[in-house]
Amino acid sequence: MAIRTPHEYQSRRDRRQAAPETTFREAEYIDRLSKSRTPVVVKLIDGEEIRGWIEYYDKDIIRITRDTQPNLFIYKKRVKYLYEDPAAAGQHLRAREARA
Repeated sequence: MAIRTPHEYQSRRDRRQAAPETTFREAEYIDRLSKSRTPVVVKLIDGEEIRGWIEYYDKDIIRITRDTQPNLFIYKKRVKYLYEDPAAAGQHLRAREARA
């Protein structure tokens, strides 16, 4: 009878490498949102939600442009996450089609 080493008992899932912490795709995603003027919701670390579209960004800040309120410069370190605004997406597409 052959003696098995401890690593032979691990499942394939346990042996897989963890996903990288940073994929460096953030700038590409924000650039796409900015160029298409996609409405976004920015959730800040204090829980506040800001709606608008990304007009400008660099390594430290994002500029959110809003229709009825003042535009904002937000430090990226204050952003918990951001996502495309599903409520405004339909309005955005209809407005784009009307201009075309």
